[in-house]
Amino acid sequence: MIAAMRQLQAELDRVDRATAGALGLARSDCRALIMLTEGPLTPRALAAGLGLTSGSVTALIDRLAARGFVTRAPDPADRRGVLVAATPLAAMRLQVAQAPLAEAVGRLAARYGTEKSGAVGQQIADVARIAAWAAARIEQGGAG
Repeated sequence: MIAAMRQLQAELDRVDRATAGALGLARSDCRALIMLTEGPLTPRALAAGLGLTSGSVTALIDRLAARGFVTRAPDPADRRGVLVAATPLAAMRLQVAQAPLAEAVGRLAARYGTEKSGAVGQQIADVARIAAWAAARIEQGGAG
């Protein structure tokens, strides 16, 4: 199972690189954009999700804003803070770039049917939670 997970990770990394290339973005900029299409984030949350410093994320946001891919708006939960959101242009460009993957996964899900696709999706989500747990444990020095 671990070998299959590593193969999946390698191929998804390849999809990320190809998507970044198709959009003319650095990989970290593309990863940020993918995160932001899930919903607005604070720069701090974006930095944590990407493993970048606050200065690096500020520069990344500036680059994406210059391309029209993100906007900044006041954070209603923090009067001094901002929320960064992907623009409709960014969402559309990502959707077009990743259409081959989305279409192929859609065909596979249709072939599996609703019940089996739901079970596979749940298994993938479970493995993602396990990976997050393992990463946190390793980061805390608990490996071994």
